[in-house]
Amino acid sequence: MATTESSVPAELALIAVEIVAPSSPENDWVGKLRDYPLMGIPLYLVVDARQKTVALFSEPENGRYRMREDADFGEPIHIPSPFSFTLETNALRPY
Repeated sequence: MATTESSVPAELALIAVEIVAPSSPENDWVGKLRDYPLMGIPLYLVVDARQKTVALFSEPENGRYRMREDADFGEPIHIPSPFSFTLETNALRPY
């Protein structure tokens, strides 16, 4: 987006991508997983280097995501429209 603002309204976001912080994993796996569908963010991608996994949540409805796709590091995961590409996770590293 072409903006100089430090924050962008959630309704303009097409995807939220979070890399799970080692100090507060519940923030990404619980709090944001609860909040983002309520904000209407269509896609939520969680990269968890602790567990060596990637999870894609989609189809927000009634305050939750209806769909979830999981992949281990090294497996591809498809990011749907409007992006429509396959995310190769081979280069992702655990911490």
